[in-house]
Amino acid sequence: METFEKAGTPQEEELELIQEVTPELVQKRRSQGRIIFDRFIRNRMAVVGGVFLLLLFVFCFLGPYLTGHNRPDDVGVDVPFATASWQLPFGTDDLGRDYMARAMAGGQISLLVGLSSMIVAIVLGVSVGSFAGYYGGIVDNILMRATDTILAVPLYLLLFVLSATFSNGNPANVIVLIAIFGWTTSARLIRGEFLAQKEREYVYAAQTIGAKNFRLMFRHILPNAAGPIIVNATLLVGSNIILESVLSFFGFGIKPPVASWGSMVSVGQGFFDGNPGMVYIPGILIFLTVLSCNLVGDGLRDALDPHMTER
Repeated sequence: METFEKAGTPQEEELELIQEVTPELVQKRRSQGRIIFDRFIRNRMAVVGGVFLLLLFVFCFLGPYLTGHNRPDDVGVDVPFATASWQLPFGTDDLGRDYMARAMAGGQISLLVGLSSMIVAIVLGVSVGSFAGYYGGIVDNILMRATDTILAVPLYLLLFVLSATFSNGNPANVIVLIAIFGWTTSARLIRGEFLAQKEREYVYAAQTIGAKNFRLMFRHILPNAAGPIIVNATLLVGSNIILESVLSFFGFGIKPPVASWGSMVSVGQGFFDGNPGMVYIPGILIFLTVLSCNLVGDGLRDALDPHMTER
């Protein structure tokens, strides 16, 4: 009896040790969405970028109502080139307009142009890339050669010519022009994802049970290619804001008196010696917005990386 108790003692000790250590080693099972979220919030720079974008949207879209600076086009609010004060935090421009109100109004236009053109470009890119990647052959050749043709044309030169010809400075026209030529990178990316995904086992399994082509493309393959699409969409917002700013700066995009950050820089550079804030304020807003979009895109790319083995 004594021998049996001695023999059982090491087993009991080992069981107690496992019970003590296991709760520290075994993680609570998490959903895929929670895993992605946890990876993203551990990227401090991506979180900083996301918080800044959130605050920027509040500043641009709610700021006019919260602060009372909601008259961006009123001339003579104060004397021209008034310095910053408590009533006018950004001072005034050459016409005595509230520059903080114009910065918020310009942010609304720039952000809407960036987001709207991104959505249109992603829809076009997904449509072209998915058909090219899934069907291959002559369909792939026709669609990709058309994509290569657009990529071969100097983008800014083409946009300058088309803006001068067809655009009247309306934000809707600028959105369409940017989106028409902004889908090519997305199309090539999505085509590559479809080429890789359509040979996977889950696609063959869906074909076996009778799934049609469109169902395979948009219900099976496309959700599995969502990660690169989301990252590309995030980065595309920043690129489109820069593109709109460049067009507006050279007079081919949003035209005064409508405010956008690019048109504000264009107007302000003529008064740089007397009031450099008219250039610095919208320029810094553009820089920080694009930087934040890129930081969020990098964070999403790491969080959505399928090769990450953490569970």
